[in-house]
Amino acid sequence: MPTAESTSRTGIIIAALATVGACDIAFGLTLQLIPLLMNERGWPAWAIGLNSAMGPIGILMVGPFLPRIISRVGTKRIVLVIIGVLVVSLAAISSLPVWMWFPLRFFFGLSTSALFVVSEAWILSAATTENRGRVMGVYTSLLSVTFATGPLILPWTGIHGFLPWGIGIACILLAILPLTFVKVTEDEFKWRKEGGGFFGFVSRAPMLLCAIAAATLFDNVVISFFTIYGISHGLDLAVASRVLGIGIIGNVLLSYPLGWLADHWSRKKVMVLSSGLTVALSLSLLVVIDHWSVWPTMMVLMPMAFAVYVVGLATMGDTFKGPDLMAGTAAVASMWGVGGLIGPPVAGIAIDLVGIDAMPVTLAGFFVLLLVGLAFTGGRLVRSRPNG
Repeated sequence: MPTAESTSRTGIIIAALATVGACDIAFGLTLQLIPLLMNERGWPAWAIGLNSAMGPIGILMVGPFLPRIISRVGTKRIVLVIIGVLVVSLAAISSLPVWMWFPLRFFFGLSTSALFVVSEAWILSAATTENRGRVMGVYTSLLSVTFATGPLILPWTGIHGFLPWGIGIACILLAILPLTFVKVTEDEFKWRKEGGGFFGFVSRAPMLLCAIAAATLFDNVVISFFTIYGISHGLDLAVASRVLGIGIIGNVLLSYPLGWLADHWSRKKVMVLSSGLTVALSLSLLVVIDHWSVWPTMMVLMPMAFAVYVVGLATMGDTFKGPDLMAGTAAVASMWGVGGLIGPPVAGIAIDLVGIDAMPVTLAGFFVLLLVGLAFTGGRLVRSRPNG
């Protein structure tokens, strides 16, 4: 028989998932729509890339201050403010000249990241040690589905006119509805002087952030270069895109089982196993890219790479509470900024130096470095407190 407390926790998780999922559809939509429009209007590739980087730059600049800002404003209130900023930003981008899209993209990316910071803190706080891996598996699966849904809207709406922007705005406004069911105790996330804050979290959990960084670097490089890699090995554009799509489907299907494994077996062992398999499967792309076996390879590779994200978040929820947990989710958001700014340029330089086959080697390299770090720390993702 479920208790009132467990029902309340479940309600918070479902509402937070619905809120972030609705906004993620709009985020995925704009991530495709804006570059397509800029390209059509004759903007060079470097300018399109700079525009895409404005969001990661925003979260890296503001991330360290987010926990205190959220503490002062309140989590529910700041989410409502974020939704307002997102709606205004999309409406403005749809009607203003392209040069204005750069600052607007900065605020849109920053606001989206802040929404993830609050939502992840709500979800991790409401989950328990016994189910946190599975909950984060559901969270990762949801993000894969909603993020992929955004671009699927464009073939139906086209890229011209207000319709695609209007759908994005409608999705964001729908995110207000689940908020009415979120009943959080704001005192739980109030800033405390004894808390370590953003940089205190970074000093206590460097390996946890390295694990998150490995997943974000992998994600950004795969999205940027996999289709090019497939085409260079004889796949046509449609097939290469579908192979990438099957990887996303694999992420949707396997994130929950991997979270279940982390709950019932060992967080540390799932982290090491998935990292090792990511290295092996990434390198196998060198051989299987033009063979039918690339399909099951990609279907397993992407969820293995994201398993470290699932385990990292679950471990963070196990260890940190209240304002320290909020600081942790802000640091995780910053790692997505790092992945977006560093991953594609690093892979691009490697490809320019040694050829397109550097792409899978670069993917493997991120996780080799993670495994080396785990070996040096004995698999510990979080350090003990200095006085602990």
